[in-house]
Amino acid sequence: MIRLLLSHQWKEATRSSVWQKNVAINAVLGFFMLILLLYVVLIGFFMDELVQAVKPGANTVEVVNRALLYYFLFDLALRFFIQDLPVMGIQPYLHLPVGKGKLIHFVLWKSITSMFNFLSLLLFIPFALRMLPELYGTVGTWAWVLGLFLLTLFNNFLTLYFKRLLVEKPLVTFGFLFAVVGLGAADYLGYIGLGTVSAGVFSGLGSNPVWLLLPLVLFAGAYVINYAYLKAHTYPEEMRIRKQSKVGDTTEIGFLQRFGELGTLISLELKLIARHKRPKSTMTMGVFFLAYGFLFYTNKVYTDGYAMLIFPGIFMSGFVMLSYGQFVPGWQSAHFDALLTKRLSPYTFFLGKFWMFVPACTAAYLITLLYGLMPEIGGKIMLINTACFLYNIGINTFVVLYMSTYNKKRIDLSKGSSFNWQGVGASQFILMLPALVLPILVYVPFGLMDKPYWGVAAVGVLGLLGFIFHRQLLGLVVKRFQEQKYAIAAGFRQA
Repeated sequence: MIRLLLSHQWKEATRSSVWQKNVAINAVLGFFMLILLLYVVLIGFFMDELVQAVKPGANTVEVVNRALLYYFLFDLALRFFIQDLPVMGIQPYLHLPVGKGKLIHFVLWKSITSMFNFLSLLLFIPFALRMLPELYGTVGTWAWVLGLFLLTLFNNFLTLYFKRLLVEKPLVTFGFLFAVVGLGAADYLGYIGLGTVSAGVFSGLGSNPVWLLLPLVLFAGAYVINYAYLKAHTYPEEMRIRKQSKVGDTTEIGFLQRFGELGTLISLELKLIARHKRPKSTMTMGVFFLAYGFLFYTNKVYTDGYAMLIFPGIFMSGFVMLSYGQFVPGWQSAHFDALLTKRLSPYTFFLGKFWMFVPACTAAYLITLLYGLMPEIGGKIMLINTACFLYNIGINTFVVLYMSTYNKKRIDLSKGSSFNWQGVGASQFILMLPALVLPILVYVPFGLMDKPYWGVAAVGVLGLLGFIFHRQLLGLVVKRFQEQKYAIAAGFRQA
């Protein structure tokens, strides 16, 4: 059965027009991939020399063991944004005398072939064979390697589960992401010691193979919850048709409907984000960039002044708005012509975007207030981040929306998010200059007069005035859009 499924998958891949058109490109990409994998193997082989170059005299095995938990946390974060879900058309098989369990097991085991799952082996097997036999012996060395591979598979299935859950229960997935970020933040601030835990666990794997039970249980648990989820959500089409829908069931977001046409537009935008990989990844990246402040707030070169702290304040509270808004209205490029034919006011269209950006900035700002707990500089951070938040909702929202009227690049929402440069043009790069640099320029004159608090206040007051007069500013955006809408539509029609 497995051989037959593999044969079908191979034929589906090789017979597709995409594969046939891109054989040469795939060959070149494969060559560069082999070179990158060779570099990974070399890093693993010379890891002792690399560690000694960074920490002369340190115990290399101990340093690696302490770093492994951080490696797996980083691996988990990277997978969430880059690794694609394994795809297989199960539907044609469900009416055949084939057990659903076999199909689900095939889909799950297919995900193990992802390159992410073999990077840890390529990186750490050369290191283990060179450094660990003298310390742990042959059995201990291979137990250590097997433990790493099981944790890699645990990351694989955990990522797949939460990515599948993102559409149905986004709050659960966001809660998981916040937990990972919170764990890293707690370790960074010294409340917990992940390095100590990591050293104990991975040295235990080498010293006592019984420790293999821990990664084995984690792997088995992640596999079982994936299996249960897929089994509960895999039905043939005729079964779905027979399912009775309850009275009152709707895909609408209830509380938004009270806002009429504006609420409907926001609801449709949120569905677009939830149902497509690229906008979803663009939004969820903002969760990880909330930790960006640690690069600045732990360095006295930046915290002694005020101007450089404005940049992380703008960036963290406005990242979701800037990253998602730079592609407006490209997200609607597939049906932009239809929008032009509707009796939809351009003002309402852009007002819907505005009231999406404001709550996103507000949520990010409230989370950045946690940096206020940092000793000595906490008050300064809260003050600057408050001013930056006001600037984002009052000025940068309109900078983003105004620059969007120069966007004529089509975006295909059916494409994945990894290495996808669709919709990227000059306007995206130009947008970042006024959005990130202008608030610093507002502050600088006051900083030169040795009035830093006046400068911070000026940034905040300017943003507050922009928010108060948002209708007038939106009018400027709409006027520009009316002049360019047919040129934008023509650009979106180009493949």
